[in-house]
Parts: sequence; structure tokens; C-alpha cells
Amino acid sequence: MSQVSGSEPSPNEPASVSPDGASDDFAWLYRQDATASGVTGGDPLTLVLPLDSQPPYAPSDQPVPAPPPPRPRRNPMIIMIVILLCLTAGAVIGIALLLPSDSRTVAPGSGESSVAKAASSEASPTEQVASLTPTQVKVGCQAPQTTDGAGNPVYYMPEHMLDGKMDRAWRCNGNGVGQVVTFELPAGASIVEVGLVNGYAKVDPASGAKRYGEYRRITKVTWTFGNGTSFQQSLKDGVETMQKLSIPSQPGDHVTLTIEASTDPGSTARGRDAVVISEVAFGRTS
Repeated sequence: MSQVSGSEPSPNEPASVSPDGASDDFAWLYRQDATASGVTGGDPLTLVLPLDSQPPYAPSDQPVPAPPPPRPRRNPMIIMIVILLCLTAGAVIGIALLLPSDSRTVAPGSGESSVAKAASSEASPTEQVASLTPTQVKVGCQAPQTTDGAGNPVYYMPEHMLDGKMDRAWRCNGNGVGQVVTFELPAGASIVEVGLVNGYAKVDPASGAKRYGEYRRITKVTWTFGNGTSFQQSLKDGVETMQKLSIPSQPGDHVTLTIEASTDPGSTARGRDAVVISEVAFGRTS
């Protein structure tokens, strides 16, 4: 029987060559197998990658474009705040549209009642206002003569509303509702302010009694001008001074004052069931 020398390779094992020419038990790992798949004539192995796995390539003369910056994310809290603000603004506008308007003006000759309600009787005009005195005043009611605490005669003439004296007044017995006072003013005047003292602002010189609280006090009037435009004025009870109302400029040739409401009399004494106007004022642009 022949013996196999340890230096002879097995016929089934390929010859191995160490990279540095030295004997190595693992030299077979460095072999070049010409019959292996992908190797021909000892050439280096060429690896073909699929198209979808090849890295991106850019020409050497063009820079690689930078990726677009990420879009900023919207804060949901800010979005909710904006929505709430929009809803609140819409609600406020809706409520304002539903509320009745404080004033409305109807063009003369339209056939409708032209009443404009002023929002505030204390409104200050933007223009300088000068006092204007009517040339004539007419009334449909006048209380008869009485006497004061000292027995002196007291008259309630309509011109007492224009004399600038609070202890002299025009008076009409009853609640006065529907009574009309007519004023004639200089031609061409432009009225921007009206007003009145809505009660008897007098202190009796003999007894010291305050007459304002004893009589009725007027709480609402309507001012109507020659062009048909009207303005309602609400008056405060307990205010013994002039209560004024600023209005858009109106022709002042002819103005009427209509009593719309009054309080109950503050005293049950004889003759106290009456409305009294101590003073009336008109203002024009200077």
C-alpha cells in the first residue's frame, strides 16, 4: 500500500498560494479560482448593482443641490386662538347688527315719521357752539296765575322759558303729554344743540321750599325742525340744570318741542299736578 506524503495536496483540494509565498494553513482562502462564477482569467470581480440601489451621481461641474428645508409645523394652539378670535369678532358684529339703532333719520317728504333718537343728551359737539335766542314762542296750554309763599303773584308766561331766569317758568297743568311748544328763530340759522330745564328750578324766597321736586318733571321730549327731521331727547329726573342734546346741523327757522312723558307730581298740594319748563336753549355754529 502506498503512503501519501503530508506535503502532497489532495486531488480534491485546490492548490493554495499564500500572498507572501509562505506556507499557511489558510492559504487556500487566497486562491484564485478561474472556474468561479464572475471571475474570468483571474480578472478582478466586477459587481453590477441594480439601478435602484446605485448612489446618486452628479456631474463634476455642477454642485449637488441641497435638500429643501423642512416646512415649519404650525402650532395648533395658535390656530385655535385665531379661530376663537374670528368667532368672537363675528359674534360682536352680529349682536351689533341685531341691536336697535340709537338714531335714524328719514329724508323729508318720504311720508314716514322722521324720528332720530340721540344716544346721549350730554354729547359734546366738535364745533364751537354759540347761543341762539328764538324770536317768538307759542304754547297751547298755560296755567293761571298763582302766588308764592309771601303772597306775591306768580305768572307762567311762555317767554319765561327764554329769559335766563330759573325762578320763572312756563307751566301747564296735568301730565303735559302731547303738549307742543313752537319756537321761531332767525332765518338761516343752523341749529346744532337744543336743551331745556325739565322742571320748576325755583326756591321760594319766602319759605325756602324747593319747587322742582313738588311738580312733575318732564322725562322725554321730541324736537322737530322745519325740514321734518325729529330728535327725541331723554331727560334725567332730579337734574335741575340745563340738559343739552347735540344734533347734526338743522335749519332753525321753525322748531317745535313736544312733551312725550313726565313723572308723577312730588307733592299732593293744590296746583302741583303740572309740568313746568324753567328754561330752553338753542345752540348754533359760530
